[in-house]
Amino acid sequence: MALAVVRDLRPEFPLETSEEVVAFEQDLMAEFVLARASAGVLDDAIRGDVGHVLGLREWFGRPLREMEAHDLDLDRYFGQCRRDSASGTKVRQAAAFSVFFEFLELRHKAGIHAATGFVVDSPLDEMNRPRGGTSARLRIPPPEAEALARRCPRTPNGQDPSVLRRGRTHHGRGPGRRVPARR
Repeated sequence: MALAVVRDLRPEFPLETSEEVVAFEQDLMAEFVLARASAGVLDDAIRGDVGHVLGLREWFGRPLREMEAHDLDLDRYFGQCRRDSASGTKVRQAAAFSVFFEFLELRHKAGIHAATGFVVDSPLDEMNRPRGGTSARLRIPPPEAEALARRCPRTPNGQDPSVLRRGRTHHGRGPGRRVPARR
């Protein structure tokens, strides 16, 4: 197998027409999808991230690279547009935005600056990051011995506590008593 030199096809000159800007955004989004897929992220999660990012782009009305933290754009998005959304939805959206802007910063900061004149910087910070707990609902099962004790409770002398209630078991039968089958 031979190695070949790969040249970056992205523009290193200022983008002037709206068609160039749209094509550049599509290339960035396509590369974002490929990067997430190559990292092993599931298709549904990628689809969700892209949907959140494109929804933000539609609301913003301009390329997301123009969104800056000091302009309070993301504050307005979460404070006005997403005010009534569930906290888990806002947390997932914030995570998608964070990953997308981190991708832009790590891989394309210089190219975006050369092509558009904007320096990419994530508008998401600790002050406007939605709080909420998708991880708060994480269930950690108890140890096996504790789970067994919960399923099969016993009294200190080893008896089943349901026998002690009015002399009947949880099946409705008294201790040692056979109940004939119904016909």
